[in-house]
Amino acid sequence: MELYVGRYVLGPVLGRGGTCAVYRAWDPRLHRHVAIKRLEPPMSEDEHTRARFDREGRAIARLSHPNLVTLIDRGTSETEDYLVFEYVEGRSLRDLIKNTGPLEGRDAGQIAGQIASGLAHAHLNGIVHRDVKPQNILLDAEGRAKLTDFGIATGEEWTRVTREGSIVGSSRYMSPEQVQGRPVDRRSDIYSLGIVFYEMVTGVPPFQGQSLAEVGRQHVRAQPQPPSELVPNLSAGVERVILRCLEKLPENRFQSADELLGALVGLDMFRQAKAAGGLIGGLRRVQRSTKESGSESGVWVPPPGTQAPPPPESVAYIDIAPNVSTAESSTRRRAQVMRERRGRRRSGVSRRTVGIVGLLVVGLVAAWFLLARGPAAPDLVGGSLDLANTAAEDVGLRVEVVEQVLSLDDQPGTVLAQEPAAGERGGGGVIQLTVTREPIPVKVGTVDDYDPEGDDTERPELLEQLIDDNDTTGWVTELYRNADFGGLPKTGVGITFVLDAPATVMEVLSHSTGWLAEVQAVAGDGTVTPMGTLDGLQRQTLAFAQPVSSGRIWITRLAAGESDRFQVQLSEIRFYR
Repeated sequence: MELYVGRYVLGPVLGRGGTCAVYRAWDPRLHRHVAIKRLEPPMSEDEHTRARFDREGRAIARLSHPNLVTLIDRGTSETEDYLVFEYVEGRSLRDLIKNTGPLEGRDAGQIAGQIASGLAHAHLNGIVHRDVKPQNILLDAEGRAKLTDFGIATGEEWTRVTREGSIVGSSRYMSPEQVQGRPVDRRSDIYSLGIVFYEMVTGVPPFQGQSLAEVGRQHVRAQPQPPSELVPNLSAGVERVILRCLEKLPENRFQSADELLGALVGLDMFRQAKAAGGLIGGLRRVQRSTKESGSESGVWVPPPGTQAPPPPESVAYIDIAPNVSTAESSTRRRAQVMRERRGRRRSGVSRRTVGIVGLLVVGLVAAWFLLARGPAAPDLVGGSLDLANTAAEDVGLRVEVVEQVLSLDDQPGTVLAQEPAAGERGGGGVIQLTVTREPIPVKVGTVDDYDPEGDDTERPELLEQLIDDNDTTGWVTELYRNADFGGLPKTGVGITFVLDAPATVMEVLSHSTGWLAEVQAVAGDGTVTPMGTLDGLQRQTLAFAQPVSSGRIWITRLAAGESDRFQVQLSEIRFYR
């Protein structure tokens, strides 16, 4: 059997995100299960993503706390980046809330306290988690809560790993400052834990919606419904703690996880040495009831007593013997007629019974067919992967990302397509998704001017401004008398480029409008292949049918410029894969 990185036997996928997949694996050397988080292609080829993944490993390696999932090992090679964690036998807090509903206040307080304790340790080491949510809180067999997935964590000494103004996190659990793309600190994690605390005691998060923007607006502007309105017997002290966590301004929240812990201890909601015994019992009861409620195979079978009864036996009639007397025969004939009439009545009743039973069987078969195909898929297109996961789990389905498509306009993880489609059934309980991914920049190695039909030069001194990441500067053509190059015997001018790696998407920024150009790929033997057209907008993107390593922008029509002359100004050209 082939071993992953020469040591581990990979098992089923436990979860998959925009850049990574988490596998259950077996370590034959130490005879134990582990969880392996693996950076998946094509993101495993991006230096920026690999550096961020390495930062995650180094950050978690600094942490050692009973309420944080333990990192066992990490490794890298030319093609692989992976982290090995302890495998937590149990379930996520998300599954617990989904299966049991709201938790008792003390159980919720105990879990919140354990996570706050883990966060206090992370914050002490300069790490902000940024993705505290029920899916990332695991409950082991002893009832101990463990926080996992530091994939988007950040710290004061770290270099910036997200674009300015980008939104990072899970929409239902983001702090207002995360939604607005502002810098975050440990108080952002306290807000997210407050959302989790609210959901534990009420069964639902305080802010919900169908899109990231809709939920984000509520985080920034809306006040949460007091949890006591949903849970009338909730203590006033617990409500005050939750609502203080959810203050919009960071300075109005608990200023540290230790301060939050102090509040929980003061309310007798959390004891550091106490294992959540009531919670463990609840977990075990749920696990037993779930197992006992279905068959061993997991296939639905009709309950006892619903099968159709066998059809009634037919009634046999005996012919009258030929040697009996007429009177006796007459008497017997009358008796026979009565029996025939009763038989016809019984036959009619039997036919009606069979008809009813037949309809019942058809109904049961139809119900079995619907149950076997699973629930109808919700509409996930246009939402985030986080919302898709939640919406699918709410109806008993799960999602699987089968394709990632580069996008410069949508947030990474935006759902572009789903199978089955919204309202349809099937798929074996899995909705397959096509989602956007973050683009991987491709560096431009060289760029040159191109004027083969003129004097072989077209403002070469400005070329470097095309690739300086400054869209206020750029390259500009010479001035011509009209849009068709002033009547000169030339069909166009342009620039050529050579890339450090093949690219699949091109972005062009321009201060000019109304010009036309063709993007051409140039092979090593000089063969020119048209790859698309540029329509003279200030920002244009072009997806290539095949990866391009070198080519040119061939401008065929100019835009109006200065002093009644015509030219084209390009601010930046960028490439991605």
